[in-house]
Amino acid sequence: MPATVTLGAGGALQPLTEAGGQPMAQGSTGSRATSRVREITEGFGKGHDVAKYFADDAEYSVLPLGQLHQGKEQIKALFQVFYHDAFSPASAEVKSVVADSEAGIGVLEFVFKGKHVGPQLGFPATNKDVELPMVAIFEIDHELIRKARLYFDAAAFMRQLGM
Repeated sequence: MPATVTLGAGGALQPLTEAGGQPMAQGSTGSRATSRVREITEGFGKGHDVAKYFADDAEYSVLPLGQLHQGKEQIKALFQVFYHDAFSPASAEVKSVVADSEAGIGVLEFVFKGKHVGPQLGFPATNKDVELPMVAIFEIDHELIRKARLYFDAAAFMRQLGM
């Protein structure tokens, strides 16, 4: 049976369901992939070595900023800046995770939170708190991320920084 993703009140992603709207049972195709996507994201904010979650040739696109980070080292540098150098303390509060192991896709809704304490995008630290909803889409193969696309409201981000 094909799996579907639905949007709930306020556009929040709902858990992965089987065709017909029934939630996927524990141990089904989506549950292991969902757990992996959640583990990966929570690891970003906890100082885990993010490189271990990505394939050697992975790509991470930050679409609102027009950035493409290629390979583990560039991706690791992106997370170093975002979760440690530019924003500290910083965290990702996971709201919803949906995934399909067979398709190798994980979708994550989370809220990035952090205090702007270092340069970011050429702007000096503002010491302002940022709380920004984000969505990330991961293409996963053999439990490693091959491609990631990050979406967020860049105008809201700049407003929160006082720009």
